[in-house]
Amino acid sequence: MANTGSAPSEFPDAKADGLKLLHRICTRRSTPPRHLAAPGPSEDEIRMIVQAACRAPDHMGLKPFRFIVIPPDRRDALADAFEAAERELDPDIAGEKLERAREKASHAPMLLAVISRVQENMEVPEIEQRASAGAALGYVVLAADLLGYGAMAVSGRKVATKAMHRAFRLANNEGLLCFVGIGMPAKVKGPPPEPDPELLRTWQPDAGEAG
Repeated sequence: MANTGSAPSEFPDAKADGLKLLHRICTRRSTPPRHLAAPGPSEDEIRMIVQAACRAPDHMGLKPFRFIVIPPDRRDALADAFEAAERELDPDIAGEKLERAREKASHAPMLLAVISRVQENMEVPEIEQRASAGAALGYVVLAADLLGYGAMAVSGRKVATKAMHRAFRLANNEGLLCFVGIGMPAKVKGPPPEPDPELLRTWQPDAGEAG
């Protein structure tokens, strides 16, 4: 029998549920960490978020990513790491700029560091592994949204500093991709703009390549 494209009869609500989920994905908005309030996700919810991240496309199951939770009682240490990173980038930094850098460590009730790790593999080039880590990051923020939280990935030049590398005890093949702040959004943005139609086009081969 020809496939009509409809949901199987034994799962009549599968497509409807999928469309609801797709709508949530298409309307997701990032919430800056400074606008995220308590409560943050529970330990069980954090494990669910990471489990969702592990469903990202991952050629040969290398898991070229991992995650580190920064609990509230270690934010002072994170502020010290932020300060060290900023001083590495700008030895003359002082005053208000330095205070703002330290203050960012206290934003959001839950912070998750996303670590990418490139492994030597003849079948999976570096670009694929980094793409997988990026996909895992996307799944993190989507999972947080589906649990009712706001979330946002933040990075900047400081994540690539030696100070941050030392603070998180990263291996030589690892890099700090970003931090993800998760919590209850104190401010809710409106719907996101429609995507640029030029982002999706149909491939047109050159005339000389047509068979």
